[in-house]
Amino acid sequence: MRCKGEPRMDIASEIQSKTKVFGGVYGLHHSLRLLEIIEIIDEGLIYDRDVVHIAVLMHDWGGYAPWKMEGVDHAVRSAEVAKAYLQDKIENRAFIEHVAECIAGHHDGNRKKSIEAQLISDADGIDFLGAIGIAREFSTKPRELRKAYESTLARMDKILQNTILDTSKHIVKRRIAFMQEFLSRLSEETNAIF
Repeated sequence: MRCKGEPRMDIASEIQSKTKVFGGVYGLHHSLRLLEIIEIIDEGLIYDRDVVHIAVLMHDWGGYAPWKMEGVDHAVRSAEVAKAYLQDKIENRAFIEHVAECIAGHHDGNRKKSIEAQLISDADGIDFLGAIGIAREFSTKPRELRKAYESTLARMDKILQNTILDTSKHIVKRRIAFMQEFLSRLSEETNAIF
């Protein structure tokens, strides 16, 4: 990746630092988990790792305080923010557009998008499943367990429908099975009063 100014400037390191500043430890750790998930689901795929790395680090920026806009989907806003931020740092406009495409589609199940975008959207979905998915969902609604329960069920279904890659589908099914067991036990232990 050629950057303006210093040809070898490590833009990824700068972006990672900013992800932590604006998204906190939560935002940074979410991005780092996605990069690890991608390393698992990318088996045998040829793709631009630089595009994936930058897009993953910036994929939620539009949801962070400096850039968040009410009524604008955070994926769309994140793509806008990434394009604006990268235009002064990277000369390759096609690279920037590719990063923006990956970011804008990180919640959809569009099978016609680039392999990089498919990897990111599958990884993002996987990170909402399993033990981490339960922790994330229930922590956002600690006093509304019924809503957390229902939104967990809805999220599981949506992610299952939107998962694209075969390796991802296997992980999704395994994590959903764990979540179903957890939700079943929650319902049983509380006599469905939560």
